[in-house]
Amino acid sequence: MDQELEKLEKLFSELLKIVKKNGYERFVPQIRIIEAILSCLKDSEETSSSKMEYVASKHKQLYSPRGGLSEFFIWDNDFQTRIQLNKPLDTVRDDIWAILKKYRV
Repeated sequence: MDQELEKLEKLFSELLKIVKKNGYERFVPQIRIIEAILSCLKDSEETSSSKMEYVASKHKQLYSPRGGLSEFFIWDNDFQTRIQLNKPLDTVRDDIWAILKKYRV
């Protein structure tokens, strides 16, 4: 589980960079949630299982029905450019989901 937590920390750091760079003003609540997740992952006082439970529950909050990260993507008028710009975002989301689906609360 510790390796998964390390990977999650890297993935959420990358997600934070992407969201701040490409949608900062619209996604401030999600940015705060990601920062809270990263803070938890860096906390040495918490157990691995409590970290994973916290991250899984907070991850759900990132995808609220309105205004959540499910509506977040990087826009470009050129379709191929848009696909290339969103590829890292999709990879990060998929990798996070692959880890967290085992720990859904």
